[in-house]
Amino acid sequence: MALSAALRSNLRLTLTVAVVQGFASRTGLADITYASLAVLSVSVGTYGETFELGRQRLIGTLIGALVVLIAYPALRGLPLVVGLPLALLFTRLVAGGLRLTVGYSVGCMVVVMGWLVHASQLDSWVPLRLFWTLFGVLMALWSLRLFWPALARRQQQEGLIKLLGQLQQAWELHRQHQVVPLAPLRSALLDLRNQRVGALRELGSAALNHPLARLWQSFDSALEDQILILGEAKRLPPLSWQDPAFVALGQQLTVRLRAVEQRLVLCQERLRSRMVPPPPAPPWQPIDHLVLCDDPALAQAISGLPEAARRKFATRLLLLNRLEQGLANLEVQWGAAIASGRDG
Repeated sequence: MALSAALRSNLRLTLTVAVVQGFASRTGLADITYASLAVLSVSVGTYGETFELGRQRLIGTLIGALVVLIAYPALRGLPLVVGLPLALLFTRLVAGGLRLTVGYSVGCMVVVMGWLVHASQLDSWVPLRLFWTLFGVLMALWSLRLFWPALARRQQQEGLIKLLGQLQQAWELHRQHQVVPLAPLRSALLDLRNQRVGALRELGSAALNHPLARLWQSFDSALEDQILILGEAKRLPPLSWQDPAFVALGQQLTVRLRAVEQRLVLCQERLRSRMVPPPPAPPWQPIDHLVLCDDPALAQAISGLPEAARRKFATRLLLLNRLEQGLANLEVQWGAAIASGRDG
């Protein structure tokens, strides 16, 4: 039986806390609760998001520990309502300087706990607090790879595959002159961009130069352009003129659009096969649809159309050119991304 994402996440968290608490209790060391607290506070979403929260928690804990070790001996002669706020203010300034969005609150809590509860044992409490926090963060990251792995880069890949499928179906509906909803496509693209932040964190400090990151960016630009083209194309009337030249042209355009749909399906299959797959082969060869107008019979039929109809006709051909050239550019950038990984 397949488990829902929420149930898997809750089970993973429960198992990790149980393992951490069980192991920590066997060590005989004090303050083992901090390990479980670290797991509970950083275990959110995907590996990339957990890594960022864990990083901030560790930095915040280290800042708080250093501040309380230095400030308590220096300021304990002052009244509590003066010395402690000064230490907290300094902690907040340091954390803000490091652009911590979450870690500053952890650092302030370390200062408060050390000042009010563990003042007499700072030399032993601070190392234990740092150790258990580090242990909890590492166990949280380990659990995300061991129990039902939740990797943002895998989600990014699956999101791309899903969006490619949605686009293929949208072009098929457009080819059949049916209503094409664009809102789900735009929403899926925005969701992909939001998820990419966590996926890039998983790729490390040089994430933007990673082949996967370059591949995602290439798909982002290409699929956004396809959605824009689809939006413009759906506003154009279908080729409904009865002239035999237009009928033949309509058949040629239908064949090319069906080929685009098949190419999108092929891209899906490639992305499913491997995390960093090579582009489809042979490369996509775009055609210039305006060349079709060189046919004498078609040129004569076009000249007989009203000005507005001729303008819409030309717009349709230009949009198809954009669609085909965009697909070719995507595959070129795809190949360049893979080559950059081999060169690196």
